[in-house]
Amino acid sequence: MRYLLDTSIIIDLLRNEETVRKFIADHMEDEIITSCICQAEVAAGIYHSKTDDISKRKKQTDEIFSSFFQVSEFDSSQADIFGRIKADLAENGQLIEDMDILIAAACISNNAILVTGNLKHFDRVKNLQIFPL
Repeated sequence: MRYLLDTSIIIDLLRNEETVRKFIADHMEDEIITSCICQAEVAAGIYHSKTDDISKRKKQTDEIFSSFFQVSEFDSSQADIFGRIKADLAENGQLIEDMDILIAAACISNNAILVTGNLKHFDRVKNLQIFPL
């Protein structure tokens, strides 16, 4: 199986949350991936923080991202999927944030199951497999 960790799950991983650590341990034989969109969101949080340990947090983040099977880069296939998802959500009056749509597009493009704690937004996206955590 292939699982894509969303930003909320990566943040929990950085915080050493037991639920996420257990998920990773239980899925050692699977491909654990993420998106460069999640990487950008995490980086924004690091640089936005008011702490003095930005370099330490950046190093920890880099280590986690390098441990994934893949960090999916945004490409034209994902751009097309993004457009379809956004148009569908808009037509149904259920728009969510663009970054979440980009993450969903990466997940669908990579034939992955999205691991998220943010069901309220992602469950609106058609054809998106979700593993709630």
